[in-house]
Amino acid sequence: MVSCINYKHRVMEHNISKTKLTFPVLNVLAALLLITACAERLSDHDRGLRELDNGNLQEAIVLFTSSIEKNTDLVSSFNHRGLSYLYLGEFDQSVTDFSSALELEQDPIVFHNRALAYKELGHPECAFADLDMAGRLNETDLELFLSTGYAMLDLGFLEQSESVFNKAINVYPTSMEAYNGRGNARIELGDIAGAEADWDKAVELSVGERNR
Repeated sequence: MVSCINYKHRVMEHNISKTKLTFPVLNVLAALLLITACAERLSDHDRGLRELDNGNLQEAIVLFTSSIEKNTDLVSSFNHRGLSYLYLGEFDQSVTDFSSALELEQDPIVFHNRALAYKELGHPECAFADLDMAGRLNETDLELFLSTGYAMLDLGFLEQSESVFNKAINVYPTSMEAYNGRGNARIELGDIAGAEADWDKAVELSVGERNR
């Protein structure tokens, strides 16, 4: 969290006519100084996140590298530098960064991200292993459940994909997206009745959500 400097204003004697003119101006100047101070105090990691969000990938990499060299926000910096490389198509470098993050912390999101890089490199077995770990470690992140399930489905690991969507439904029983995903996995498994039941449930949940 960015900490801002608390400015203490010195009480100055002035007449009433000057107060009406100068007080708003002083407030604006103080606000500008405060904003500038906060911006200058952003860490390289946070500035990197901002550049990544803006699509400035090379600038983001420089900032994440600086954060890593300063030994700050290491897991997140390695992960987001890896994402930057992934978006640039530098998949080997992204795998290296994701692996460095995982050496520090077994984070399901990082496993998922490294799986995407392995997939692009043509290593489906490695991608599956990481997706499997992401699915096992994830307990509550619906978006991660869905992304992991669909990535497994895309790789052809149908039963494992269904299993991830099962877990998502257990945690989020009113998730239209989870039922839709499991229906997609089940149709690929040849379970037509199960797929249709899941899609019907997804439609029911979608209609219910719109009527709220």
